[in-house]
Order: sequence, then structure tokens, then C-alpha cells
Amino acid sequence: MNNSRPISSKNRKSNFNHRNEQTNPEVHTRKKFQSRDTTNSIQIEDDGNNRRQKRNGLSLDDRTNSICITPLGKMDASTISMACRTMNTLAKIGRKDSPITVERILKRIIDEENSGNQHAFATTSMYTTAISAWAKSKGKTGPQRAEEILRIMIAQYSSGNANVAPETATFNAVINAWSKSSNIQGAQRAEEILAWMEHMSNMNGVKVKPNTISYNTVIDAWARSGAEGAPQKAEYLLKKMEQLYRDGDSDVQPNVRSCNTVLNSWAKSSEMGAATRAEEILAWMEIASVLNEEMKPTVVSYNAAIDAYARSNDSNKAQKAQEVFNRMIDPNTISYNVLMNAWCKSGKAGSAEMAESILTGMEKRFMSGDDNVTPDSISYNTVICAFIYSKESGSSMKALEILYRMVSMFKNGNKKIELHVRYFNIVLRGLANDIKDLAVHAENLLWHMEELQAMGIKKSSPNTSSYIYVIKVW
Repeated sequence: MNNSRPISSKNRKSNFNHRNEQTNPEVHTRKKFQSRDTTNSIQIEDDGNNRRQKRNGLSLDDRTNSICITPLGKMDASTISMACRTMNTLAKIGRKDSPITVERILKRIIDEENSGNQHAFATTSMYTTAISAWAKSKGKTGPQRAEEILRIMIAQYSSGNANVAPETATFNAVINAWSKSSNIQGAQRAEEILAWMEHMSNMNGVKVKPNTISYNTVIDAWARSGAEGAPQKAEYLLKKMEQLYRDGDSDVQPNVRSCNTVLNSWAKSSEMGAATRAEEILAWMEIASVLNEEMKPTVVSYNAAIDAYARSNDSNKAQKAQEVFNRMIDPNTISYNVLMNAWCKSGKAGSAEMAESILTGMEKRFMSGDDNVTPDSISYNTVICAFIYSKESGSSMKALEILYRMVSMFKNGNKKIELHVRYFNIVLRGLANDIKDLAVHAENLLWHMEELQAMGIKKSSPNTSSYIYVIKVW
């Protein structure tokens, strides 16, 4: 980044304000905000957070006011430094008023520069910080405003101001803003910004070139969009990255995040063959990682492929999920949970028993000291539901057995288990609907619930449904 004095900045103030008022519907709110803030009367919603952000005895609001009330032309180097730190902090914490406040400080520095102060001039870093603040905002206008600021930068740079030359990080911040829209329009615009970067990378003297972050963010934008064809779009960008990297562009080296985002996009897709495609990408990662270590699959990669089968309509989804699981070296709790879920949803005879055997293996591995496979509430409830919904002979009693195993694990100190009344009620309902007379077992379970309640485990307290099921079983 060039830190020399600006070549030309005469019209920057008017350009910044004109675009701000013309394109941003929040500008009137911002004007009122500025007026109140300069009189020290604004009420910030998160005062507690503001107090925690104090530096050198001044809160963020105090520092902002100190910067903005400095007489025009009187900012010194220390004030400029404080302004930069304040902008960065506001952008990082993502406070509701952060984008507006960061822009306010930036405008103040621009005014100072236009007054002829030799210490003050806006830089690429300052503009990028303002863009990042909008990217983190939750307002609908955030992405548009982020892009508007980028365009203001480019206009200033084109008019001769070398201090605000756009950089890769600047464009990436705008792409990030659009990616968080979580809709097809945001994904399309993010990809258009990426294409803009590619065009600018061919221009002399411009430090703008897409990198891995650029592509990953656009891939994520498509994955978040949930749009029809989103997995294909995400995969196309991943394959483009890989081709560019193989052609010698080390700046766009695909990594495991690139792959996992595409894999997850397929895993959550309802398109025909999505699970198979997810596994194919996993297999591609395994092969590609021989030459590119950054693409080596992680436990997240395998979990996504297993979950893809669990969600699918594949008639052999449980067996295929099991095959993916068997390729894992270090599965974790989620790995076991999604595998059990795949078996439970398979609809195959004996699937509940298979899920239980997986749970038993999980318990043994945990008891041998592997904390990465700690059984949690989901683990047990998955198997409980598998037995209850199987409606096979003796399934209610098997569900009851699994529930007691969960309670025992909880009492032995497993903090990942939450004893909630809904788990007990699922079993009580199964006992009540069983063709066998299981009234004694239902009443004993109710007694256990009351006992847990007396121990202070309030979430396991019996509710109206609990008593209704016990009455029904009699």
C-alpha cells in the first residue's frame, strides 16, 4: 500500500457525502446519530461492551467523540493513530452502530485532509475497515453500502489519489458482505465482484488479484444461498481454483475449507444423487491431497459425506454411510451420531440393533479414554427413537434400557448429556403403546423422573404428558 501524500483530494469530501446520501437509506439516521453523539447524549445499547473496550481510560464512544470534536486542521499524529485503532476495534466487535461510527471517523479524517493538514490522509486500510464494518452488520443495506464505499475508493484512485488504491483485501471484504446475504442475489453479486477482481488483476499498477480467500468466500456465498443449482455453482468455482493452481497460480490454492464448503453444499441439497456426489468429492479430496496437502480431508469432510447419505433417499444409504465411516482414522462424536442416524433412517429390518451396536462401540471407546467420541444426548436419543419407531417386538423395553444407560452415564459425570423430559416421554409413549403390559416399567420410569427432579435436575421433571402416558399404560 502506498503511504505517500495524495495526489489529488479536492473533490473527495463532496463525492463521499453525495454518494452516501444518494444511495444509503440510513443516511438520515446517521445524521441524527452524529448530531446527538457530538453532544455526548447518545444512548448506546451495549454500554457494558463499550466499557470493556476502554483503552487508556477512554471508552470507544469517548475516543470517537474526542476524535470528531478536534478542531478542523488540528489533528496530530497521535489523534490519527487513535482514530485508526478505534475504527479497527469498532469493525471487529460488530456493534450495531459500528458501521455508521466508523464511517463518521473516516469522514472526519477526509475533512481534515481537505483542510490541508499534513498529518491526515485517508488510506486504503481505512476504507477497507469501513467496508469490513458494513460486512459484519446485520442490516439489509450492509452489502450495498460496502460496495458503494469500494466504488468511491476506485473513483478517488482513478482521479489520482494513490493513497486509496484498492487491494485484494478490499474486494474480499465486499465479497464477504455479499456472501452473508444468504440468498441467490448475494451469491450472484459476490461472483460478479470476483469477476471484477479478475478483470482488474490484468491492469498495470493495481494490487488486486483473486486469492484463495476470494474464491472460498464466493463458494460459501453459493452454499449459503440454498438456491437451486447452488452445489453445482460452488463445485464449478472449486474446480476452477484447482485448474488455476495446477496452471501455476499459487494464490488460489484450494484448501480443505474450499472442499468442505462444496461438500456440505451437496450434503444439504435435496437434489437427486447429492449424497453420491458428496462422496465423490470426498474421494477426489483423498486423491488430490497426495499433491496438495491443503486438501487433505478432515473429520468434518467425512462427517458431511456420512450426513449426506443420512439425509438422502438412497435405499442403501446406511451401508454407504458405514463404508465412509470405516475409512475414517479418528472419528468423533458427530461421526458416530450421523452414522447412527443413517441406520435409523434406513428403514431396514435390524437397523435399530445396528445403531445400538454402534453406540456400544462408542461407549467402549469413550470408556477406554477417547474423549473425542464422548456419547451425548443425541447419541442416546437417536437409538431410543430407532427402537420406538421400529415397532418390533420388545423395542419399547430396549428403548427403556438405552434410556437408563444414558442416565447412568450422566450420573457418572458425562457433561455432554442433558436429561430432558422429552427423552423420557418418548420412552413412556412407547411403553404406553406397546401391546404388552408394561405398566410397572412405566411407573418405575416416572418415579426415576421424580427422583431426578428432587436431585435438582429440573429439565427431567415430569410434565402433563408424562403422567398421561403412565395413566394410559394402566
